[in-house]
Amino acid sequence: MVDRPRTAPNPVPADADAAVNEVPRFGRFALYSVQHLLTFYATVLVLPVIIAAGIHLPQAETVVFLAATVLAGGIATIVQTVGVWRIGIRKPLVLGGSAVVIGPAIAIGNANGGGIGGLLAVFGASIVAGLVLAAASPLYGALLRVFPPVVTGSVIAMVGLSLLPITVKLIGGGEPGTKSFGSAANLTVAATTVVTVLLIYRFGKGLLKSIAILVGLVAGGAVGAAVGVADFSGVADASWFSFVVPFHFGLPTFNLSAVLAMTVAVLIVGVECTSSYFAVGEILGRGPTDKEVRRGILAEGVAAVLGGIVGSVPPTTFNGNIGLVRASNVKSRWVVAAAGVLMVVLSCLPKVAAVAAALPAPAVGAALMTLFGIIATVGIQTLGKADLHNDRNLIVVAISLGAGFVPTSYPEIFNAFPQGLQMVLQSGIVVTAVVAVALNLIFNGLQRHAPAE
Repeated sequence: MVDRPRTAPNPVPADADAAVNEVPRFGRFALYSVQHLLTFYATVLVLPVIIAAGIHLPQAETVVFLAATVLAGGIATIVQTVGVWRIGIRKPLVLGGSAVVIGPAIAIGNANGGGIGGLLAVFGASIVAGLVLAAASPLYGALLRVFPPVVTGSVIAMVGLSLLPITVKLIGGGEPGTKSFGSAANLTVAATTVVTVLLIYRFGKGLLKSIAILVGLVAGGAVGAAVGVADFSGVADASWFSFVVPFHFGLPTFNLSAVLAMTVAVLIVGVECTSSYFAVGEILGRGPTDKEVRRGILAEGVAAVLGGIVGSVPPTTFNGNIGLVRASNVKSRWVVAAAGVLMVVLSCLPKVAAVAAALPAPAVGAALMTLFGIIATVGIQTLGKADLHNDRNLIVVAISLGAGFVPTSYPEIFNAFPQGLQMVLQSGIVVTAVVAVALNLIFNGLQRHAPAE
């Protein structure tokens, strides 16, 4: 009898990295890059806007803060995708910001007088926190052995699912309870965006199908302008050119409590970024290696330092663009690097940036609903590699996802805990990651073949 060769259930293609290093033709290259730019720009700017409002930053300085956030995100994206020496994972990842830093940034800012003075304390804390994250990057690489598919699938699924409530607010047009929330105009804009994307996926081919999200945003923006949801009047008022210089607000200030708070937040963000690396690895057909995780986290640390220097929130891996990689099936890191270049250019062109900023929230929310849903689906796909008929794996997934939904649904449940612990527990992604790793070790132990899986 001749033994038949066995085929791996999920073989890694020999050219798994070929698509990552591909450079599409110029026309497609430009469109794909613009699609990444709009996905980033229309959503990431929410972070500095919230922080600026929370610390009562003057409007003129808020504009600079926004431009600095785009500039830092662009430079950090280039470093992460192209790589500099041993820095950068060299995968199609966009760096923008994490909601985890909002709370600490506002608390630090207000504790230091608010306004520009408070912002300088935030920048000082970001610089130190970035240096700590860079020094701790080898520890994140060591996490690979405790991230088999039963863990990575749970975490990736929670990355997408925990972000979906944010898209609901955007689709509604703001905060629930406001007069315009869920209005017919807002829902019409959101529906237009989703229907456009669906029609292109159903009937479109080639390039058109690859830029479905971009076309959906344009269609939603057009309808938004027609029904009065989108306001492009600010485009005329914006200046044509301005340049963000390092330390525009002044030299950063440093104090121990601010540094400790931001360091905890940034280390937590490092766990989220590691989960994002696994998510993009599933899409690319090859998970990250220990070396790639170290280089990626090192780049996140450098980005946080850069943010403190140019005057922005710490740029970190933005999950919306990961969903876009899967939706468009364009995996080239050079496309994303070009988006980073466009982000740098955009930071100097307020009038052009004003067009992207004017995209109606319902259209952005509808597009993100699609992208975050795709990320959740990638997590479910990853869980398919684990044996869920095994009761041990089943309980790991069930409890870790359930635990992650606790802070996702009601973050106030942990208000009685110390402030530092609240920052950890209020992230559903981090809670799922910690619970999944712990339960997997308890039920399955540290298996030697985990990295291969």
